[in-house]
Amino acid sequence: MTSSAKDRAGGGRSYRAPTVAGVLTLLALMATASFPLGLPEAFSEVRASAAIPEPPLDADGCPTVWVNRWGFDGPPGPLVPAEGATSVTLCELVTSPPRNSFLRPERDLGVPRTLTVGVPAMITTLNALPSRVAADARIRAREKAAGRPVPEPDVLSYDCTDVGFSTELSFAVHYADGPPAVVLLDRNCGTASRAGRVRFFDGERRVTDDGQPVDAFLALYREQLASTASDVEPPACATVPLARRMENRAYTDAPRDDIRRNRGRAVHLPTRLVAVTACRYVRDGDRMRLRGHRTLRDGLEPVRALLNDATAVRVRTNGGGEEVVNHTECGRPGPGPTGVRDLDVVWAADLTGAVAEIRVWRSPCRAVVADLGGRLAPKALLDTLDSWLDR
Repeated sequence: MTSSAKDRAGGGRSYRAPTVAGVLTLLALMATASFPLGLPEAFSEVRASAAIPEPPLDADGCPTVWVNRWGFDGPPGPLVPAEGATSVTLCELVTSPPRNSFLRPERDLGVPRTLTVGVPAMITTLNALPSRVAADARIRAREKAAGRPVPEPDVLSYDCTDVGFSTELSFAVHYADGPPAVVLLDRNCGTASRAGRVRFFDGERRVTDDGQPVDAFLALYREQLASTASDVEPPACATVPLARRMENRAYTDAPRDDIRRNRGRAVHLPTRLVAVTACRYVRDGDRMRLRGHRTLRDGLEPVRALLNDATAVRVRTNGGGEEVVNHTECGRPGPGPTGVRDLDVVWAADLTGAVAEIRVWRSPCRAVVADLGGRLAPKALLDTLDSWLDR
C-alpha cells in the first residue's frame, strides 16, 4: 500500500475529546462513551483511552454505522489527500426516523449523492477548513476588529449543541488507487474529522445547520445535475383543487419542494429557472377554482430574484437573540378560523429538473407560503402577479 493509500485508510490515532459545557451534554457523554470518564473537576476534559475505530463502509464508501468522535484537536496537514481524487460522495446515514411532523419526509432520504465534476474544488474546500488554532485566530481577530476584548486561546470554550438529527453526514472521497478517505461531519459540534485530524466547518464554534462544506458540495452537485438534466416542464395548474389541500393543515398538504434536498442554506431557488407558471384561484365551496394562468420561459432571472426575496426569512438582532421580522400567522399550519379565499400559486422549474411550489395568499390575509411557515407578502410580488394574471 502506498503512503497516500495508507493516509486515506486512516490508520491508528490518538483522540482527545472536548471540554463539555452543559449538564445535558455531559450526561449524554457518560451514557454513550465506551471509555472511563475521569472528572477531577466539574466539566473537565474527557480523554479516550484507545483509538476510535473506523466505521464499516458500504459499496459507496459510506459508513453503515456511526462512530461518535467528540474532539476539537488534531495534527496539522490536509484533511484528505488531493492527488488522484476522482469523485466525492455525500453520505447520509439514517439513524432515527425524521422527527419533524410538519415537513414532508424527503423522498430520497439516506440515498448517497456523488459528485464527479468540480472534484478539485471540493477537495480544496475540505482542506481549507480551519483547525482549532486557525479558528481561534479568526475569532480573536474578529473580536479585535469589533473593538471587544480579545480572549486568550485557553479561555475560548468548546461545546456542542444537542440537536436530534435523523441522519449523520459524511464525505467519502474516492481515488483511482486505494480506499476512500471518509470525513465524518458532526453538525452539533460543527466539525469535520478524519484520521485524527479535526477541522471546523466555517470557523464557528457551533453549526447546527448543514453548513459549509455541505453547502459547497450541494452547489457543485446542483451544477452537475443542471448539466445532465433533460427538459423539464412545470406542472400545469390544477383546475379545481380541494381548498383544504391549499391551507397547509398537515405536512402532506405542504407546497411541493423538489429543491429542498439539494438546497442546503442557499436561497429558496438557488439555480437558474427554465419555466414559471402562475395560477390564480378563487374559493368555491370546498374547492378552489382556476380563474387564470400564465407561463413564462424567458427573462426569468428577475423573477427568481423576486421569489427568493419573497420566501426569505428576515431576521434582526433583538437584545441577545434574533427575531424573525417577516413572519405572519396567515397561512400557518393547522386548523384556522378562516380558510383561504383568494390564492395565487407559482410553480418554478429550474435547470436541475426540480420543481418548487410557492403559494401566495391574497385573502382573507396576505402571505407567501413556501413550506409550512408564512412570510409577509411583499408588494412587489403581489403587483407582479397582478400584472401577469390581470387582477
